[in-house]
Amino acid sequence: MPLLVVAMLAVGIPSAGAFNTETSSFTVRNNVHPISIRASPPFRTSALFNSSPPKRTGRTDAEPRKRKAAKSIQPTARSVAISALADAAASSAEEGAQVTFATQSLDSSTQYSSLDPRDRAFARLLVATVERRLGQIDIVLGSVVKKYPPKKGKHSHAIQATLRTGVAQLLFLETPPHAAIKETVQVLRMKPPVPEPMIKFVNGVLRNLSRPPADETEDAAEILGKILLKEKTSSEDNIAPWLLNQWRNDWGDEKTKLICDEMMPSDESMVTPRIDLSTIYSLGAASGMPEDKDKVQSLMENLGEDSILLPQGSIRVGSSLKGDVKGWPEYDEGTWWVQDASSTLPALVLTRALNDKYSDDSSDIHVVDMCAAPGGKTSQLLSAGFGKVTAIEASPRRSQRLMENLKRLGLEEKCQVVVEEGQNWVPSSEVHGILVDVPCSATGTGARRPDVLRKGSNLEELLETQEMLANHCADNILDVGGVMIYATCSMLKEESEDQVQKLIERGNMETVPIQPREVPGFEDAIDDHGWLRVLPGILEGDLSATDGFFVAKLV
Repeated sequence: MPLLVVAMLAVGIPSAGAFNTETSSFTVRNNVHPISIRASPPFRTSALFNSSPPKRTGRTDAEPRKRKAAKSIQPTARSVAISALADAAASSAEEGAQVTFATQSLDSSTQYSSLDPRDRAFARLLVATVERRLGQIDIVLGSVVKKYPPKKGKHSHAIQATLRTGVAQLLFLETPPHAAIKETVQVLRMKPPVPEPMIKFVNGVLRNLSRPPADETEDAAEILGKILLKEKTSSEDNIAPWLLNQWRNDWGDEKTKLICDEMMPSDESMVTPRIDLSTIYSLGAASGMPEDKDKVQSLMENLGEDSILLPQGSIRVGSSLKGDVKGWPEYDEGTWWVQDASSTLPALVLTRALNDKYSDDSSDIHVVDMCAAPGGKTSQLLSAGFGKVTAIEASPRRSQRLMENLKRLGLEEKCQVVVEEGQNWVPSSEVHGILVDVPCSATGTGARRPDVLRKGSNLEELLETQEMLANHCADNILDVGGVMIYATCSMLKEESEDQVQKLIERGNMETVPIQPREVPGFEDAIDDHGWLRVLPGILEGDLSATDGFFVAKLV
């Protein structure tokens, strides 16, 4: 079936618009002559869609206005999302700059924080969908726009962000075309407005994608955008090629496809945020203690009938519970904290190993949580009843968040928080167990943080830090006979399995195989070495939807 480049624009221009890469402009072509719209010199987009009045330029009130002032419009979910996407693209385009992701721009936006909760949720959904599906979205747009992506110009980032946001709604969020197009294009008319020919160009591209191809009837089931999506793209297009190739090398083609499908399900409209909660009763509930199981069951009922208890003790919140988590039942009481189920496994393995080793009395056990913020694993260790827990965190900002979280949970008095580089810290008393969740690429969290799937391939600094931390903990912190847990939320062997192998080859550490009873529900993720390797989409049932994680137990 032949595919059009761009069908007739809504304004009556019969052929496609194309960005002119030589003049920082775009050209809308008609049957008579091209209309060229030249952009001003590039500018920062941080002021994009500012609703404040424009500055005066010296014109007196007696002088006639040469153009009608743009109507001031309050920020909307779409305008805030598009502004965040445009800002991120502009920052990333600067020479020598690292890639900036729109979720970061969104979190720092005052306009985002001014939205009501429903609009904030929609703005975040728009940004997350564009970032998760960016590769596929750009392939679709490149199929209907001759010069895509546009070269740098005054409005190029705003136009590209608007196109991407419109396509995300049409093809992934099942937004009605009228809203997906009209309300998205309207953002370009907010202050400072984009020239009208450019707005008509964006409107025409989105309308073309929202209709059946020219050789199909209006009653055809599939719109052009959906056809392009199926014929020209796959979920793997949203992942950096180097990362995709490394997964294939590490896990094979079949598992890599399952990972991609789990992180990016085919129906984006059905994607709901996966929220797992750890509680102060989770460890006891997973161990079969009746009193703790009853308390977890009671909490689940308060959190909604569709909440479920996962095998290792986490509660997965159902879709019926909405709103800010701070308003959820028992938040203020400090009964629970947000923590992905996979993320609970390192502390779970360490706790059970130490309880087996010191079964008579755990009150004298000293446990260290290295790289502790935001505090989920620290809270697990404190809930286990160990005599002393020390949390090490290098970042003052992250350590502040750690202490705030511990205070809400009523655990701050039981924990010593040390703000220091982990590789420099030395304990003043013996350490019986240490959890080393090293800084890593975080590729296992891609379902929740799609930005990590498009990061660069340079891991040298991370790999050096990981090895340095692991060696320091083994040589200078852990007491003889103590238990060390090495963990990452990476799905790359070079950050995980390979690092543990190097640690073992030094000669002073050896693997203690993880036992199935230590990781209920995750038994099938234990590999031939006795290490735990969790990959999204591989386990059965509810645990198919978890972060990727690696855990090794050593003495």
